[in-house]
Amino acid sequence: MRNQKIKQILTAVFPVLVFTLLVSCKGDKQKEEVTSEIDMDESLEQASSEINETQPEKTYHTLVAGFIECKSNATERSHCRNEITKIISEKYNIDDFRDGTQSFVIYDSIQPLIKRSNKWKSIGLATNQEVLDKALEHTNKGGLSLIIDTSNSYGHVVMILPGESYPSGSWNLKLPPVLSLLNPQPESSFFGKPLSFAFKRSDDLQVFIRE
Repeated sequence: MRNQKIKQILTAVFPVLVFTLLVSCKGDKQKEEVTSEIDMDESLEQASSEINETQPEKTYHTLVAGFIECKSNATERSHCRNEITKIISEKYNIDDFRDGTQSFVIYDSIQPLIKRSNKWKSIGLATNQEVLDKALEHTNKGGLSLIIDTSNSYGHVVMILPGESYPSGSWNLKLPPVLSLLNPQPESSFFGKPLSFAFKRSDDLQVFIRE
């Protein structure tokens, strides 16, 4: 009699236990699938973020390499001398450095064009920390800032890049990162290094921002 009651109880309870286990397993599987999907989404988002963060660096690396290659294949001195004006113009979508035929002018023309333009403003010398800080802040906000050697009309021109300033022992200042395409020595061109890699400290270095 007792065994019969136990059998009846087990018969009633067993289907419930089986159903509970099945539901539990299914829930765990769904949870695992959802977790996998979340992990995948996070991985894709992280990869996309990393691509976006490194893209400017890759772009500048390509531009500098392209300039060096252009100069190595140049057959005339004037070849590739408008690369810096092309980069500036396309980066900031401006027409300041195009001529009447919409071609990009050579870098020698940058200084006189800027000085005649009411779109540009000289904010001081690159030997002044406040001036450098102001130019870098302007750049980090999306503005365009250039530093020009004004000792002659064809002085070297560098473009300040977004980022943080670097302490310089030789300048005794914190210097912004720049893009420098050096026509006489193209292999010395670079991006992302501090200003001291492009110039020695000099009061001929003037800082211009485009307003």
